[in-house]
Amino acid sequence: MASNDKVVVTNEKQGFLSKMTSSFSGIIVGILMLIGGISLLWWNEQNNVKNIKNVKELRDQVVDVSSSSVDDKYEGKLIATTGKLDYNNATMTDSTFNVSTQTPVLVRTVEVYQWVEDSETKDDKTTYTYSKEWSEKIIDSSEFNTPSGHENPVEVKYESERFETEETLKVGSYNLISSFKKLLSANKNVGIEEGITLPEGYTVYNNKYITNSADAANPAVGDIRISYTKNDYKEVSVLGKQTGDTIGEYTTKKNTNIKKLVEGETNGAGMINSIEKANKVSKWMFRIIGVLLVVMAVGSILGPITTLIGYIPFLGKIVNSMIGVVSFLIGLAISLVVIAIAWFAARPIVSIILLVVIAGLIAGLVYYKKNKAVPAEKTN
Repeated sequence: MASNDKVVVTNEKQGFLSKMTSSFSGIIVGILMLIGGISLLWWNEQNNVKNIKNVKELRDQVVDVSSSSVDDKYEGKLIATTGKLDYNNATMTDSTFNVSTQTPVLVRTVEVYQWVEDSETKDDKTTYTYSKEWSEKIIDSSEFNTPSGHENPVEVKYESERFETEETLKVGSYNLISSFKKLLSANKNVGIEEGITLPEGYTVYNNKYITNSADAANPAVGDIRISYTKNDYKEVSVLGKQTGDTIGEYTTKKNTNIKKLVEGETNGAGMINSIEKANKVSKWMFRIIGVLLVVMAVGSILGPITTLIGYIPFLGKIVNSMIGVVSFLIGLAISLVVIAIAWFAARPIVSIILLVVIAGLIAGLVYYKKNKAVPAEKTN
């Protein structure tokens, strides 16, 4: 079978009653989406306010210290320090495949060669394209439109795994609590030596993979390849609370636990800036998702009107596009109201600005509808 297959399916056209039934069912879905979108926006804005206060507190409290010695005057304080990452030269080993290297963190990645389904709908036809690729996740081929001839394995013998040293991490004179190990990324590939003892049926390929492929250059569906990465940080920067000679989590007034470890040398302000940047990315991501949910919810709730008007000759497309604009404006207005209310307690000025914007949207919507409903007077 070819490595890429295409299957074209002609979709059955829905009749008027069927479309109306589906659109009315969409109202329930729309209400649930509306509740979900509003809840997400509310949570996100509340979390955003908390994050802003946390960052301000971190900036006010952080002290940059040297890692060469522990100074008792910073006991209980939020400190930032830099130095060489020391893990007592620990060696991590994956005993299943006998891969061993000096590192605090070793990661085994297991990938399976599988069928992947993509689809594209145009007019009344849907084209399903099937291709093969390596994937760490098992893809359920029983959910494919055409599972026959595109069967994937349902399970694999080996799984991806992360191995962490039991040694205590140190930076200069400071010990780090165990959970700092989770902040170490596996940033460097591990070369795999020929001749190591492997499970039956597995070989080393290109000093990069362990595989059970009969022909590693032309794998078959179900074949496995295994690769390794490790942490290779030299100098690191750490942010956390000093307790004795140990750096641990700092708890803010908003009960948020803060600890940070990054590769390279930076100061406390630099690490706090990265925390603030990550918060902003998360904030806008959830805002966009929340607004989209609310807008789509309004569109689903107005679905019966869209379906009914769609059958009016000539006017159907025009009116439906107008309803699309209305759905967007209503959804955006609802979203801004939620954001404004969530912000009001902490940022009243921002809330007032948002409410003005909302009033402008509502006024624009009313003006738009009024001008469409009442024919313009003829000029003399």
